[in-house]
Amino acid sequence: MRVGALSALTATLLGLTVLVGQGLAQDNELRVDAKDYWFEPTYRTVPVGTTVTWVNGDDESHTVTNDLGLFDEEIWPGDSWSYTFTEPGVYFYYCQPHDWMIGEITVV
Repeated sequence: MRVGALSALTATLLGLTVLVGQGLAQDNELRVDAKDYWFEPTYRTVPVGTTVTWVNGDDESHTVTNDLGLFDEEIWPGDSWSYTFTEPGVYFYYCQPHDWMIGEITVV
């Protein structure tokens, strides 16, 4: 019985290691840069309660627009905007004027 419990613990730890390796945000804060007309990082997994801050490093305004209407904010050059994710789910977003600028936040 102990061997099974240890195997489950090992699998859980390995799973968490994989999540961290795939970009699990730490400290409940994440910065996403809008620069050179791309969002970076493009895809990220974060825990519930994480505040994501989008920072516009371009010389043109961008939006952070959720495809389901959860948020739609314009960010002027040099400015930023933050949103705290309180529910698990997958949140797709894009920039309205530059529709190739896309991103996704997975909240676990």
